[in-house]
Amino acid sequence: MKTKRSTGKAATTRHITTTSKGFRIRTYEVPPPEFNPLAATPRLFLHHGFPTRPDAKTEPKLRQMWDKAFARPRTWITPVFREVKEKSHGPALKPGRARTKITASKAVANATSSNWSGSVALAPARRTFGWVAGQWTVPNPHAPGFGSYYASEWVGIDGWGSGDVLQAGTETEIIDLGIFSFRQVYVWWEWFPSNEVAITNFSVSAGDIMYCLICVNSTTTATVYLTNQSSGVSTSFSITAPRGTALVGNSAEWIVERPSINGSVAQLTDTKAVYFDEGIAGLTGAPFTIVDLGSGTAVTMTGNNNASLSVPTLETAQLMKVNWLKSN
Repeated sequence: MKTKRSTGKAATTRHITTTSKGFRIRTYEVPPPEFNPLAATPRLFLHHGFPTRPDAKTEPKLRQMWDKAFARPRTWITPVFREVKEKSHGPALKPGRARTKITASKAVANATSSNWSGSVALAPARRTFGWVAGQWTVPNPHAPGFGSYYASEWVGIDGWGSGDVLQAGTETEIIDLGIFSFRQVYVWWEWFPSNEVAITNFSVSAGDIMYCLICVNSTTTATVYLTNQSSGVSTSFSITAPRGTALVGNSAEWIVERPSINGSVAQLTDTKAVYFDEGIAGLTGAPFTIVDLGSGTAVTMTGNNNASLSVPTLETAQLMKVNWLKSN
């Protein structure tokens, strides 16, 4: 990864990072400690990389959620990135050994995938998703036996019937060699088909509550906002899609995934249960529409012999529990 600085007209130092596959990440100036998002001007929002504040008259529900998300005190950091070239996430795969992407364009009851479990909301005809948000409790990774186990918890757009995915979340993995075990929990993002990008200076631990908001700026640009609700640390950055990739916007999702390591789907970490809540997504165009996590299609992850590995339970409109059952 290459990083350079550029100075804009507002005397703001911005960092532009370019990945090995050629797409760019732009970070913003960290707001001062006294910064108040509820009173700041639109110019300051742009300056510090905040999402546009919704109009209280025309979008009262969205404004209420925006105020709740950004009202609490936070410590903002400028993210530091590291590409993880051996690891990728990506679209939902059909059950079985073949790495075949799901092509279904309509909601399916009792949906299954070999790498995803959770909830997938699908956009109606002639509408696309413009943003997605949610929070989850970061699980404590356990090893059900000897070996290496991986689990990713994230929110995102696309990947169910499309070849791209814009996603951000946490990674909970463990390597158990009997006399030695190694646990790792960290924050990452990815715009598939590029690889995972870890945020190395964003501290997160098992038991923390993570919040993520992804806003689409165009079919090839988006802004990601991440907050550790337990520590109050937040960050934001804008990204440009990999060359030749454009966002479809046909699905929004809240997912526990087993990622791919060097091209092969990994064994799933024993996460016990992962809770997602405040899961919502917004459709572009009129009328103004918010879709809840609970209205999405529930997806069960399956492994060898179609055994269920990870099973979601939609408990309320915005709350989902994803239970671990097996690793492969």
